[in-house]
Amino acid sequence: MRGFFHPQSVAVVGVSPRAGNLGRNIVANLETFGFTGPVYYVSPRGGEYKGQTIHQDVRELEQVPELAVILTPAATVPEILESCGQKGIKRVIIESGGFSELDQGHGQLEAQIKDTAQRHGLRFIGPNCIGVICAQSGLAVPFPMLGQAVPKGGLSLICQSGGIGLTYLHRAAMEGLGIAKFASVGNKANVNEEDLLAYYLEDPDTQMVLLYLESIVDGRRMCELIRASDKPVVVHKSNIAHLSHGIAQSHTAALANDDLVVEEALAQCGALRAHTVNDCLTILKGLNMPRPKGRRLAVISRSGGHAVVAADAAYREGMELPPLPPSYLEPIQEAFRASVIKLQNPLDLGDLFHFELYVEILRGALAQDNVDGVVVVHGYRGPEVKPSRQFISQAGDLARQYDKPVALVLLTTAEEMDQARQLASLPIFDAPEEAIKALSMAQKAGGKAAKQGLGCAGAFDTARAERILATAGPDGGLELPEALHLIAAAGLPVAPFLVAGDPAEAAEAAQALGFPVALKAVGAHLSHKSDQGGVVLNLSDVQAVEEAAAKMMNELKPNRLVVMSMISGGQEVIVGAKRDHSFGPVVLVGLGGVTAEVLQDVRLGLAPLAGGEAGAMLDGLKGAALLKGFRGRPPASRPALVAAVNQVSNLISRLPQLRELDINPLLVGPGGVMAVDARASARPPKPQGH
Repeated sequence: MRGFFHPQSVAVVGVSPRAGNLGRNIVANLETFGFTGPVYYVSPRGGEYKGQTIHQDVRELEQVPELAVILTPAATVPEILESCGQKGIKRVIIESGGFSELDQGHGQLEAQIKDTAQRHGLRFIGPNCIGVICAQSGLAVPFPMLGQAVPKGGLSLICQSGGIGLTYLHRAAMEGLGIAKFASVGNKANVNEEDLLAYYLEDPDTQMVLLYLESIVDGRRMCELIRASDKPVVVHKSNIAHLSHGIAQSHTAALANDDLVVEEALAQCGALRAHTVNDCLTILKGLNMPRPKGRRLAVISRSGGHAVVAADAAYREGMELPPLPPSYLEPIQEAFRASVIKLQNPLDLGDLFHFELYVEILRGALAQDNVDGVVVVHGYRGPEVKPSRQFISQAGDLARQYDKPVALVLLTTAEEMDQARQLASLPIFDAPEEAIKALSMAQKAGGKAAKQGLGCAGAFDTARAERILATAGPDGGLELPEALHLIAAAGLPVAPFLVAGDPAEAAEAAQALGFPVALKAVGAHLSHKSDQGGVVLNLSDVQAVEEAAAKMMNELKPNRLVVMSMISGGQEVIVGAKRDHSFGPVVLVGLGGVTAEVLQDVRLGLAPLAGGEAGAMLDGLKGAALLKGFRGRPPASRPALVAAVNQVSNLISRLPQLRELDINPLLVGPGGVMAVDARASARPPKPQGH
């Protein structure tokens, strides 16, 4: 990937002497950013631009450029890429649009260029992108005119949308966030976000990474890369409106929708998720300060109202406002008895105008052992502008001296805010809420590192599970008895059950199991048995079983009946798994039963789970208290439930042919767990001869 950012020479294909030619913008951007290597101009029409020959074909060039940038009509790109391959060019950026982003017909062009790249062993970014920027090498090949070079810094970006990417570049510059590298990936037909992320995380110039994505090619690889790195990664994932294409056939499929998988997977690997451009910038500003080592803040404000707002924000973000010691507060009280309104945390300084002592108050707060960062809310204008600018500069010095963040919230005019951002060595915030959110997210990023790698533990009857999956029907579905046998093969306790073909057999099965029993109809058309009358509970004698079975056979036309021992008590939990198209095997746990889809109280994790991740998923449920015992109900066995989640995690991980599994409900009581219903499906076999 380094060759895309540090080439010694560049060929721009699509340069024309014609006014308004976008290829000329690429040349201008290279000049603006200070790229010093040779730049060759290429266009099928030839000509001259700025006194330099425009070659008609890259094969005419005397030297082999280390990078080619193509911006020509889509129909011409396959032939141009073929020429690049024949010339020996190994890195190409295709900025042209008109490929798979339009429709499937244009996807044929994309297939052509992918084939060409594979034949010639070259890599390309795009198509339908605006290229890359490298502040260190001076490379800048977007076709929009950038006007001025971006400020250098440690932020590297990967953006699927060129327009959003330009927005981030502009806003980052406004906020004083320096750029190391930028890549617009477009259709991701060859190089994708994971390829670039792997490079960024090893790049010494990159200190933090922002990804804007509308789709994710290989979510599992992305999460493994993030997990293995100490560098903070912020992900702005959009395109979440179309979560499902059709009716979900199981609770797990309905609950583990695409965006929830993204949300939980990113949290599991330690990435920071954002939903808007503003949220992203807030997080990045927090990461651009010394990292808070804990969640204890001091708030210093010249406005009582803003001090209250800051305290509320700290509460919402889970940040602490510890009491400040008398040794710190008493000198302030002595010096400013008439000015200071509240000697507490937040510290309301009222009408304090003594700026030199203002600096000492900040210094004293940073020196406290029980303070991990300071938020300063400072309103000023008019005659206070000059001393305030000095204070802002000194605040940056103190933050570096104490290696603690100082989040400056400035309440002033728009013009002065712009000036302060240019002068300050620290990020500037518009409101206390923004500053505290930034510190909260930065502290979370600081705790990312010591995560265990993905692991797999436990043993089960793999051969038996594979044999059961092989009995799946043409659509991959397993019926209830086979689904129960499958989870039993994974070592999960299953309620005793027998299979019957008619009411008489059902009655015999009930007698063999012992009353009371539950009766369940079996059939592919009975996906939600409870809603369809396919489940009857607490049948206490032979006559009741025969009557219920006869009614089911007449009304529902099931293939078979399951007679199951009644299991009473216990909290109903759902444990499931599915194979996500991007993130691979995913495991789910939540409050279960028929209300699972209504409650929407679930947590997800990438399988196989490692270490204490199953327990952390349980702790993250909104209804976690219900599992600990509630209003006289006994607590659920946490070890047994954790083991069950891990067993399901292992099952989906070890059996690549398993597509989806749904245990709902899994009853969890003080003594353990018991599965009483399940649904599973296998992946359809691959067509032969393809």
